[in-house]
Amino acid sequence: MSAAAKIIPLHKETQPFYVPAFELHVKGRPVPVRDVIEVRYEDGIEKIDGFTLTVNNWDTVTQKPLYYGHEANAGIFVPGNKIRLYMGYQGDLRLMMTGLITSIDVQFPESGSSRIVVSGLNVLERFRRTQYTWSWPEEKKEGIRDSEVAKLLERQPDDKAGRPGLGVEVRTDKAAAGKEPLLPNIYMNNQFPIIFLMERARRCGYEVLAGEEDRGGSEPHSYLYFGPTNSLRDVTYELEWGKSLVSFHPTFASAQQIFAVKVCGWDRTAKKRIEERRTLDDLKDVAPNRDHIVVARTANREEVITDPPARTVEEAKKRADEVLKKSIGRMVEATGTTVGLPDLRGGKSVSITRTGVQFDGLYTVLSSTHTLDSSGYRTNFTARRVEPPANKRR
Repeated sequence: MSAAAKIIPLHKETQPFYVPAFELHVKGRPVPVRDVIEVRYEDGIEKIDGFTLTVNNWDTVTQKPLYYGHEANAGIFVPGNKIRLYMGYQGDLRLMMTGLITSIDVQFPESGSSRIVVSGLNVLERFRRTQYTWSWPEEKKEGIRDSEVAKLLERQPDDKAGRPGLGVEVRTDKAAAGKEPLLPNIYMNNQFPIIFLMERARRCGYEVLAGEEDRGGSEPHSYLYFGPTNSLRDVTYELEWGKSLVSFHPTFASAQQIFAVKVCGWDRTAKKRIEERRTLDDLKDVAPNRDHIVVARTANREEVITDPPARTVEEAKKRADEVLKKSIGRMVEATGTTVGLPDLRGGKSVSITRTGVQFDGLYTVLSSTHTLDSSGYRTNFTARRVEPPANKRR
């Protein structure tokens, strides 16, 4: 994963957006897709991705059900079957996910033919099987960082010892990990490891994303990424309203915007009270949406944080800065629709243009929905603005 990516105007892409296509592989083998009416893939930065297939369940020649009903054979669409979903365009498909079928909704309507709706989740859903209580560091040491805990969760779980594990590679951002505070303890309290990891990520301003690499084997290599989403900008499209951006609905809100944060605590070494106050003006060179700081300054809201208490001035300062960045980073959120882009996923970035100075800029995609049906292939997304346009940055 590269730290940044060149912004690509969609009209300069060599990708042909004319013949949408998809493939389904069940148990490692491609299967016919003639009966599939609609394919939908959904992901998000705070959830495990999933898919939904709407499938014709009626044979017009034999006048009998195809998969479910009477003597029909469910065949490939059986709960528990593993599916690899590819989407994109003819000659250029992307592996979207490897998932397990979790539910089948069979429809025998009053009028019209029978259909089934097949739903499934990424194979990473398996990590929600057992909850654990654990603490780090496991050995006597000065402290531990969140990225270290994420790497330790690579291990297989040990139910006998009660030790949690994910049993999958966890990738971290070394540069970001080096800036994390050294914590005396980190606790998991009766939680699923994957949910615990997502919670720790939110505390650090990180995300947990599921990824797969096709290494040429029968099964793709699965991994998790724990770190800041900026490190995932390997593809950044430029979407222009009226052209490649079909629709766009931004929301510009300042009612809950914070301009200042005070973090309180107690320095056990110096035996004195800690009160560290920071404002967005202190972060004007590094804060997201810094062109909107003037709006937050007008609102002039201040938040005081006392729990958990800070142990050092540096910890208090870092926590205050994180709250301020998160607050102004949520000032502009939007939903949009564009032509089907299989690379546009949760955690990726997208550049928006021709929507006005308040809304143009770089956005982080929070969630995406990819739909392929008889009308074509389209991608709907929700996003949060993180940077003004390049010519407006100071």
